[in-house]
Order: sequence, then structure tokens, then C-alpha cells
Amino acid sequence: MRVSWNGADQPGWQVLDVAGTDRPGLTAARRWAEAKLGTIRETDLIDTLIIVCELLENAYVHGGGPRQLRIHHAHDPCEVTVAVADVGGGEPKLRAPDSRGGRGLLLVDQLCLDWGVSRHDDGKLVWARVGCSEG
Repeated sequence: MRVSWNGADQPGWQVLDVAGTDRPGLTAARRWAEAKLGTIRETDLIDTLIIVCELLENAYVHGGGPRQLRIHHAHDPCEVTVAVADVGGGEPKLRAPDSRGGRGLLLVDQLCLDWGVSRHDDGKLVWARVGCSEG
């Protein structure tokens, strides 16, 4: 499945507008994602929620704040795609962890099947795809 900036209007995507939400709003976004994914196995849900939190946090720290959290749950095969849209121009890259950070995207990379960035004139969409099993 192609993940693009304008893809939120494609069938199957659940979208939460998070623009203007402060960092404590991450809890509400995580709960929203958890409610949307209640049918997947608990260990897969935990991995997916870690990715949700990391991508949202990265959007706050490096992307000028998130605009949207997007979730797509495919059933055959079971995969969840998480995408966070932001207005930042920076490029997420894996790096060696140090005292300033670098662990979040490394964790995302270890937990997901694939991840990437889709660019648009208005910013970027950072996405990650997670394999899952129905619970």
C-alpha cells in the first residue's frame, strides 16, 4: 500500500486531527489508536502503540507538531500502517543513540516491517507498517 500525504481519503484509513494538541494530548491520541485496533493480538497492539507514540513525539520535537495521526488496519494479511503528518521540513534518519536521543526511530525500525517518509509541499508524512495477528 502506498502511503501518501493525500491518502487519508482512501478507504480504510482512520484519521485523528491532532493539530494544536499539546504534548499531553499524546495520551488521547494513543487511546484513540488503541480503540481503533482492539481486534489485534495484544503484543502487536503494544508494538503499534509504541510506534504511534514515537512518531507523534518525533513530530513534536522535529516537525513543528503533528497535524494528523492516521491508522490503516488491513486484515488479509494482518498489517497496521501508522502515519503521522507534520509541517516540518526535516528528514527523519536513523542515527547512533547519544545523550540527546536517537533511540525512538531505532525502536520504530526494530518493531515494524517497513517505515518511510512521504513528502508534500505542506510537510511530510512519516509512516510505519507493522505485521499483526487478529486477537
